[in-house]
Amino acid sequence: MRFVLNAAEKDLRRYLRDPLALVLWLGIPLLVGTLISLVTGGSESSPPSAHLLVADEDGAVLSGLLARAFGKDKQGQLLRVEAVKNDEGLARIGRGEATALLVIPDGFGDAVLNERPTKLLLVTNPAQSILPEILQEVLEILADGAFYLHRVIGPELKEIVKGPPKGDLTLSDDAVARISVSFNEIVKRLQKYLAPPVIDVELSADQAANGGQVSPTKLFLPGVLFMALVFMAEGLSADVWRERDLGTLRRAACTPAAVVTLLGGKLLAGSIVILGSTLAALVAGILYLNMPLLNLPLALVWGTLSGVVLLLLFTAIQLHASSQRAGSVLANSLVMPLLFVGGSFFPFEMMPDWMAALGRWTPNGWALQHLKDILFGRETFPALVAASISLLLIAVVLFLITERRMRRVFIRS
Repeated sequence: MRFVLNAAEKDLRRYLRDPLALVLWLGIPLLVGTLISLVTGGSESSPPSAHLLVADEDGAVLSGLLARAFGKDKQGQLLRVEAVKNDEGLARIGRGEATALLVIPDGFGDAVLNERPTKLLLVTNPAQSILPEILQEVLEILADGAFYLHRVIGPELKEIVKGPPKGDLTLSDDAVARISVSFNEIVKRLQKYLAPPVIDVELSADQAANGGQVSPTKLFLPGVLFMALVFMAEGLSADVWRERDLGTLRRAACTPAAVVTLLGGKLLAGSIVILGSTLAALVAGILYLNMPLLNLPLALVWGTLSGVVLLLLFTAIQLHASSQRAGSVLANSLVMPLLFVGGSFFPFEMMPDWMAALGRWTPNGWALQHLKDILFGRETFPALVAASISLLLIAVVLFLITERRMRRVFIRS
């Protein structure tokens, strides 16, 4: 045991002499996570809100419906509407206080109901680009909707707009019955498109577990952590070549201590580095994303254990290479595919089904999914115990393979 501790201390001292490597292993994934957070809107993932000013010069029912089609004057919505006078709206747009001003001209409602040409004036804020485009697209969709509405119920709509005959207050019973029957026939024709809906919306497992409100940044947190673990495992595994070139492994093999104790020391030193890095990444991510700290201990244990297994995996790959360069090329060629398919660059929830299914079978993808379940409070105790036993068994098998290769071939070559 003392030799294991001495070997671990020796490796830790060597790691501390190269702090830049430690910073890069953890810094690159944290930089990627920060950029993702900025792109997706921060820790709460709140979407940008378009502030639309509406100057309704018509004052009719249809113009009011048009304004309400965008939304209400409520913070936090993608589109929020505020009623203003025309001059006030132009002045506020000039001061950059809103996204756009929509002017509904007098006679707009009558023109739309009677299918006569009319124009809507949309004055946009030149300091913004994306949000005004969204408002313009919404207006074009509403214009298309009015066109197709006339194609479907045009005659009935015109008869309703025309109103009762001169001298009467209501439509005749025959007219009401004819319009009702016509509407009923239209509904029957459209029933196959309306019931059931053509598009079904389903919540993902993460959304269902969090009430349908899941920040995209939270989905990226486990992937960013495993990106750091893969980088650390690949970097630490290359240390066996440096030790061999320095003659450390050959001299250690001549001592009474077995190679297994030397490998155990290296594994202990790597575990300490992985533990510290995992703790730093988890604490930073959980605090920034306002996630409960209750799941931190389990996530820390699982992340560290997963990192150790990845370290053993990459060490075994290095030991089976014919040279240091070959080992570096082989390890580097595996890093990017594992990160890409294993859910570090894109969460499984954003991948095509076939790619997500493949990614969950990769070593880092399988462990990442369990970490995500732990962080989101979905992991059950039996599932966690079974996964931990599986991970420990994999670690033991990889350790035996690595020790045998190091003792019989690597040190002597």
